[in-house]
Amino acid sequence: MATRLFNSQSSMFCEKIRIVLALKKVPYDIVDVKADQRKSLIEFSNQRKVPTMDFDGNCIQDSTDLGLYLEEKHPEPSIYPSNASDRGLCMMLEDWADEDLCRSLHHIRNAENDDARKAGEKELATHLANLDLLYAGKEYLFGKMSMADISIFAQLHFIYHSMKMEIPGQHKNVHGLMDRMMKEVGGTLQEVA
Repeated sequence: MATRLFNSQSSMFCEKIRIVLALKKVPYDIVDVKADQRKSLIEFSNQRKVPTMDFDGNCIQDSTDLGLYLEEKHPEPSIYPSNASDRGLCMMLEDWADEDLCRSLHHIRNAENDDARKAGEKELATHLANLDLLYAGKEYLFGKMSMADISIFAQLHFIYHSMKMEIPGQHKNVHGLMDRMMKEVGGTLQEVA
């Protein structure tokens, strides 16, 4: 079976799926969409969105859908809590990271003026403060690394590697999460760099 990830190295959503693939030890080939201006991606999927995966000719798009597909096909280790309520919360937090946290990063990155950038930075500061409270006394939100932790990490890692910013030092619990995640998945991130 051929498994290919249509990947953009700078995409936090691709990073999220690379982490899941590594945790589940799923072998795959990378197709760098920037190398051919997304031509191979468009030929395969008829669209430009990453991440997109080819599972032996089966096209799956969107990092959330890919995470669910990988969990179904490769259930161990699980990236979702077994308890239904925790699973629902995990999925809500994944969506929050992918939408709200991501949006605040884009507001900063794409700000047209200083006021817009300051508004984005204020929004991000609120998210970081809330995350610091959420991770208080916890290594991971549900006892072990879950898709919520992976999604939050992928968004925050974007701050370092693409935006060349730092997370303020007062967010010790957020820094703890970032350090733990880098220890567990950092080698995987460097392999695809």
